[in-house]
Amino acid sequence: MKNQSSHKHRSFKNDLDKDSDFDLDTYLEEQSSQNNAGKIEPDVHDNTRFFKNTLLTFAVILASVLWYFDWSPAQAWAGIFGDTNDNVTVGSNTVAPNIGVNIPSIEIPRIPTIPTFPFSEGGTQAADLNMSMTEYLTELKELGFLENQVSTFSARQLYNSNIPITYLEELNEAGYLADLSFVHITNYYQSQVPISYLDQVREAGFYDDLSFVDITNYYQHNVPMQYLKELDDAGYLVDLSFVHVTNYYQAGVTTEFLDQLKETGLYDDLNFLDVVDLYKSEQEN
Repeated sequence: MKNQSSHKHRSFKNDLDKDSDFDLDTYLEEQSSQNNAGKIEPDVHDNTRFFKNTLLTFAVILASVLWYFDWSPAQAWAGIFGDTNDNVTVGSNTVAPNIGVNIPSIEIPRIPTIPTFPFSEGGTQAADLNMSMTEYLTELKELGFLENQVSTFSARQLYNSNIPITYLEELNEAGYLADLSFVHITNYYQSQVPISYLDQVREAGFYDDLSFVDITNYYQHNVPMQYLKELDDAGYLVDLSFVHVTNYYQAGVTTEFLDQLKETGLYDDLNFLDVVDLYKSEQEN
């Protein structure tokens, strides 16, 4: 056995000696090249072809969407990413931007009409007086009205309000001109309050207690002096405005009914509309 092993050792050594020109590095490179020859290199062209097909498919889908909704590219961009402009222009029509602010509506209360009295200077001719301001003042002076009854300032306002001198003469003859301002005179004239009604108010004893607004409204709503007397005798007139008195008279509210409300303790808690409605309800029952 020992001889056999020695023989083999010598044989391997002899082989190396016979092939002393063997190059190990070259041998390993050849083996490596043979092994890599069987591997498949990735095809770069396949990846490029897949990207082109994907892009073409997306373009076809996008064109179909634009055609279906009848959009332009700019509209599609604005719809997806939002519009950065303040206004969106479609054709020739400009749509105002929606700022999303709700403005509450404001109800303006009715304001009662108050006669206006111009305070203009000058001598222009008034349409209804057929005279200049200078002529108007001159005639008032000749009548003696500019001494105590009417000031020059009031006379100019009366002229601008087209108050005829004949009306001033009637007021003077009835004894009212010296006590009335140009506001009273203008209001009575424009509201067509006759001097005879002023006489009724004075005879009833209410002339000094009522304002020109009270007198004008009582005249326009045909409130008789007798009804005012009944309210005054019962102690209600001094606390009631012309609005209360006018509505009570038109509804037929009596002083007896007002007394009943006082007895029940409701009088001070009710407004004039409540009083009118309660009175009508009592009459129907």
